Amino acid sequence: MRSLLLASLIAATTVSSIAAADPMSVGFRVGGYGFRRADSSTLAGENSAWDLCRMNGLGLFGTRSLTGPLFLEASLDTYFSTAQAQPSDLPLDRQSALVSVAAGARMQVTSWLHGYAQLGIGMELASLSVPYAGSTIHDDKAMPDGFFGVGGDIRIAKGTYIGANLRTLVMGNFDYDPARLQMTSANSNQWVATPKSSDVFAASPSLAAQGQFFIRHDL
Repeated sequence: MRSLLLASLIAATTVSSIAAADPMSVGFRVGGYGFRRADSSTLAGENSAWDLCRMNGLGLFGTRSLTGPLFLEASLDTYFSTAQAQPSDLPLDRQSALVSVAAGARMQVTSWLHGYAQLGIGMELASLSVPYAGSTIHDDKAMPDGFFGVGGDIRIAKGTYIGANLRTLVMGNFDYDPARLQMTSANSNQWVATPKSSDVFAASPSLAAQGQFFIRHDL
Protein backbone atom coordinates (compact mmCIF):
# COMPACT_ATOMS: atom_id res chain seq x y z
CA MET A 1 0.00 0.00 0.00
CA ARG A 2 2.79 2.36 0.92
CA SER A 3 4.60 1.51 -2.33
CA LEU A 4 1.41 2.20 -4.31
CA LEU A 5 0.96 5.58 -2.64
CA LEU A 6 4.63 6.43 -3.27
CA ALA A 7 4.33 5.45 -6.93
CA SER A 8 1.17 7.52 -7.30
CA LEU A 9 2.89 10.51 -5.72
CA ILE A 10 5.89 10.20 -8.04
CA ALA A 11 3.62 9.88 -11.09
CA ALA A 12 1.59 12.92 -10.07
CA THR A 13 4.74 14.94 -9.46
CA THR A 14 6.13 13.93 -12.86
CA VAL A 15 2.92 14.89 -14.67
CA SER A 16 2.82 18.17 -12.79
CA SER A 17 6.44 18.93 -13.68
CA ILE A 18 5.83 18.20 -17.36
CA ALA A 19 2.74 20.41 -17.39
CA ALA A 20 4.62 23.21 -15.63
CA ALA A 21 7.53 22.93 -18.06
CA ASP A 22 5.31 22.83 -21.14
CA PRO A 23 2.64 25.55 -20.68
CA MET A 24 0.69 27.20 -23.42
CA SER A 25 -0.60 30.76 -23.45
CA VAL A 26 -2.83 32.96 -25.58
CA GLY A 27 -2.72 36.70 -25.96
CA PHE A 28 -4.00 39.86 -27.59
CA ARG A 29 -1.84 42.74 -28.82
CA VAL A 30 -1.98 46.16 -30.46
CA GLY A 31 0.79 48.02 -32.20
CA GLY A 32 2.13 49.74 -35.26
CA TYR A 33 5.02 49.83 -37.66
CA GLY A 34 6.56 52.07 -40.29
CA PHE A 35 9.11 51.59 -43.04
CA ARG A 36 12.46 53.35 -43.11
CA ARG A 37 12.77 56.22 -45.56
CA ALA A 38 15.66 56.08 -47.99
CA ASP A 39 15.95 59.87 -47.72
CA SER A 40 15.50 60.06 -43.94
CA SER A 41 18.80 61.93 -43.49
CA THR A 42 17.42 64.85 -45.49
CA LEU A 43 14.21 65.17 -43.45
CA ALA A 44 13.92 67.36 -40.39
CA GLY A 45 13.52 65.53 -37.10
CA GLU A 46 14.74 62.11 -36.05
CA ASN A 47 11.18 60.72 -35.85
CA SER A 48 10.79 60.92 -39.64
CA ALA A 49 13.20 58.03 -40.36
CA TRP A 50 10.65 55.20 -39.79
CA ASP A 51 7.29 56.77 -40.68
CA LEU A 52 6.90 55.70 -44.31
CA CYS A 53 3.62 53.82 -44.90
CA ARG A 54 2.68 53.98 -41.22
CA MET A 55 0.50 50.99 -40.21
CA ASN A 56 -1.57 50.39 -37.05
CA GLY A 57 -3.31 47.19 -36.04
CA LEU A 58 -4.07 44.39 -33.61
CA GLY A 59 -3.75 40.64 -33.39
CA LEU A 60 -3.99 37.35 -31.56
CA PHE A 61 -1.11 35.03 -30.70
CA GLY A 62 -0.39 31.77 -28.93
CA THR A 63 2.82 30.45 -27.40
CA ARG A 64 4.06 27.05 -26.27
CA SER A 65 7.09 26.50 -24.10
CA LEU A 66 9.70 23.96 -25.13
CA THR A 67 12.79 22.65 -23.34
CA GLY A 68 14.43 25.16 -20.99
CA PRO A 69 13.93 28.80 -22.01
CA LEU A 70 12.82 28.03 -25.58
CA PHE A 71 9.30 28.70 -26.85
CA LEU A 72 7.31 28.85 -30.08
CA GLU A 73 4.78 31.49 -31.11
CA ALA A 74 2.09 31.54 -33.79
CA SER A 75 0.11 34.69 -34.56
CA LEU A 76 -2.46 36.36 -36.78
CA ASP A 77 -2.49 40.16 -37.03
CA THR A 78 -4.36 42.70 -39.11
CA TYR A 79 -2.95 46.14 -39.97
CA PHE A 80 -4.26 49.23 -41.77
CA SER A 81 -2.40 52.19 -43.24
CA THR A 82 -2.77 55.57 -41.52
CA ALA A 83 -2.58 59.12 -42.83
CA GLN A 84 0.41 60.16 -44.97
CA ALA A 85 3.38 61.25 -42.87
CA GLN A 86 4.78 63.57 -45.58
CA PRO A 87 2.87 65.61 -48.19
CA SER A 88 4.87 63.92 -50.96
CA ASP A 89 3.96 60.37 -49.85
CA LEU A 90 1.93 58.19 -52.15
CA PRO A 91 -1.68 58.09 -50.81
CA LEU A 92 -1.63 54.33 -50.41
CA ASP A 93 -4.48 52.38 -48.81
CA ARG A 94 -2.88 49.19 -47.46
CA GLN A 95 -4.86 46.55 -45.57
CA SER A 96 -2.87 43.54 -44.43
CA ALA A 97 -3.28 40.22 -42.68
CA LEU A 98 0.01 38.97 -41.22
CA VAL A 99 0.44 35.27 -40.44
CA SER A 100 3.68 34.39 -38.66
CA VAL A 101 5.54 31.78 -36.62
CA ALA A 102 8.54 32.45 -34.41
CA ALA A 103 11.02 30.72 -32.13
CA GLY A 104 12.38 32.46 -29.08
CA ALA A 105 14.16 32.22 -25.76
CA ARG A 106 12.73 33.60 -22.52
CA MET A 107 14.75 34.74 -19.50
CA GLN A 108 13.32 35.09 -15.99
CA VAL A 109 14.69 38.30 -14.51
CA THR A 110 12.62 38.03 -11.32
CA SER A 111 9.62 35.95 -10.28
CA TRP A 112 7.33 38.54 -11.91
CA LEU A 113 9.49 39.93 -14.74
CA HIS A 114 10.57 38.12 -17.93
CA GLY A 115 12.54 39.16 -20.99
CA TYR A 116 12.79 37.40 -24.34
CA ALA A 117 14.19 37.49 -27.86
CA GLN A 118 12.69 35.82 -30.91
CA LEU A 119 13.19 35.26 -34.62
CA GLY A 120 10.26 34.73 -36.96
CA ILE A 121 9.01 34.38 -40.51
CA GLY A 122 5.59 34.83 -42.04
CA MET A 123 3.40 35.97 -44.88
CA GLU A 124 1.61 39.26 -45.52
CA LEU A 125 -1.68 39.09 -47.45
CA ALA A 126 -2.19 42.68 -48.59
CA SER A 127 -4.97 44.56 -50.35
CA LEU A 128 -3.53 47.71 -51.95
CA SER A 129 -5.02 50.69 -53.74
CA VAL A 130 -4.14 54.25 -54.75
CA PRO A 131 -6.29 56.95 -56.34
CA TYR A 132 -5.63 57.75 -59.97
CA ALA A 133 -7.45 60.06 -62.38
CA GLY A 134 -10.82 59.85 -60.64
CA SER A 135 -10.61 56.09 -60.02
CA THR A 136 -8.22 53.73 -58.23
CA ILE A 137 -5.44 51.31 -59.04
CA HIS A 138 -5.84 48.13 -56.99
CA ASP A 139 -3.89 44.95 -56.42
CA ASP A 140 -3.78 41.99 -54.00
CA LYS A 141 -0.42 40.56 -53.06
CA ALA A 142 1.05 37.78 -50.91
CA MET A 143 4.53 38.74 -49.68
CA PRO A 144 6.94 36.93 -47.34
CA ASP A 145 8.37 38.70 -44.30
CA GLY A 146 10.73 38.06 -41.41
CA PHE A 147 11.59 39.72 -38.13
CA PHE A 148 13.84 39.82 -35.08
CA GLY A 149 12.38 41.11 -31.83
CA VAL A 150 13.06 41.65 -28.14
CA GLY A 151 10.50 42.21 -25.41
CA GLY A 152 9.46 41.67 -21.85
CA ASP A 153 6.40 41.15 -19.69
CA ILE A 154 5.27 41.66 -16.10
CA ARG A 155 2.98 39.31 -14.17
CA ILE A 156 -0.09 41.21 -12.95
CA ALA A 157 -2.07 38.18 -11.71
CA LYS A 158 -1.64 34.43 -11.54
CA GLY A 159 -0.83 33.33 -15.08
CA THR A 160 -1.59 36.77 -16.58
CA TYR A 161 1.07 39.10 -17.99
CA ILE A 162 1.26 42.47 -19.73
CA GLY A 163 4.23 43.43 -21.84
CA ALA A 164 5.75 45.13 -24.86
CA ASN A 165 8.14 44.29 -27.65
CA LEU A 166 10.19 45.96 -30.38
CA ARG A 167 10.83 44.32 -33.74
CA THR A 168 12.86 44.97 -36.84
CA LEU A 169 11.09 43.55 -39.88
CA VAL A 170 12.04 42.82 -43.47
CA MET A 171 8.87 43.24 -45.55
CA GLY A 172 7.77 44.07 -49.06
CA ASN A 173 7.29 47.76 -49.79
CA PHE A 174 6.79 49.93 -52.85
CA ASP A 175 8.32 52.87 -54.72
CA TYR A 176 6.72 55.93 -53.13
CA ASP A 177 7.33 58.32 -56.01
CA PRO A 178 4.09 60.22 -56.74
CA ALA A 179 5.40 61.09 -60.20
CA ARG A 180 4.80 57.49 -61.20
CA LEU A 181 1.05 58.08 -60.78
CA GLN A 182 0.79 61.48 -62.45
CA MET A 183 -1.02 61.55 -65.78
CA THR A 184 1.42 63.27 -68.16
CA SER A 185 0.96 63.89 -71.85
CA ALA A 186 3.18 62.77 -74.67
CA ASN A 187 1.95 65.92 -76.36
CA SER A 188 -0.62 68.56 -75.56
CA ASN A 189 -3.54 66.45 -76.82
CA GLN A 190 -2.77 62.91 -75.64
CA TRP A 191 -2.56 61.23 -72.22
CA VAL A 192 -0.26 58.33 -71.54
CA ALA A 193 -1.78 55.02 -70.42
CA THR A 194 -2.74 54.39 -66.79
CA PRO A 195 0.13 52.62 -64.98
CA LYS A 196 -0.30 48.87 -64.54
CA SER A 197 -0.95 47.69 -60.99
CA SER A 198 2.01 45.31 -61.31
CA ASP A 199 4.25 48.33 -61.97
CA VAL A 200 2.80 50.52 -59.21
CA PHE A 201 2.90 47.70 -56.65
CA ALA A 202 6.24 46.12 -57.57
CA ALA A 203 7.44 45.08 -54.10
CA SER A 204 11.05 45.14 -52.93
CA PRO A 205 12.49 44.15 -49.50
CA SER A 206 12.49 47.04 -47.02
CA LEU A 207 13.23 47.49 -43.32
CA ALA A 208 10.44 48.43 -40.90
CA ALA A 209 10.37 49.14 -37.17
CA GLN A 210 7.48 47.81 -35.07
CA GLY A 211 6.29 48.29 -31.52
CA GLN A 212 3.55 46.26 -29.78
CA PHE A 213 1.80 46.11 -26.41
CA PHE A 214 0.18 42.87 -25.34
CA ILE A 215 -1.59 40.89 -22.66
CA ARG A 216 -1.25 37.10 -22.43
CA HIS A 217 -2.59 34.40 -20.16
CA ASP A 218 -1.22 30.92 -19.40
CA LEU A 219 -3.61 28.05 -20.04
